[in-house]
Amino acid sequence: MSTLSGATKAARVAGFILAATAAISGIPSALADDAKPASDSQVCIEAREIDHTKVLNDHQILFYMTGHKVWVNNLPNKCSALRYDEGFVWVSSNPQYCDNLETIKVRPTGQPCLLGKFSPYQKPAR
Repeated sequence: MSTLSGATKAARVAGFILAATAAISGIPSALADDAKPASDSQVCIEAREIDHTKVLNDHQILFYMTGHKVWVNNLPNKCSALRYDEGFVWVSSNPQYCDNLETIKVRPTGQPCLLGKFSPYQKPAR
């Protein structure tokens, strides 16, 4: 269960209405992509396209998408309980996960941590 501000809720409702209007009017939709900009600077990934995740450290999580694309989420703050071997759970019913809007809960502590910006992941050169 996530708590959102009134402005955030209104923005999400507007986004869903816009997507529904586009679908009804026959305008091609970008929903087939694993991620799309929600605004000029915000990225959202489709929940149904997430194959698996990997915790890199206390402030970065990789999201492996179907189709082999990988996104990295850079948490805005360190999440001290986040460890690669215990993972996290998502408490949301949203079909998309957008930059700086979603909260995860670390297992087994339940510590809430805000997700940050999603960026395409480039494996570091060795």
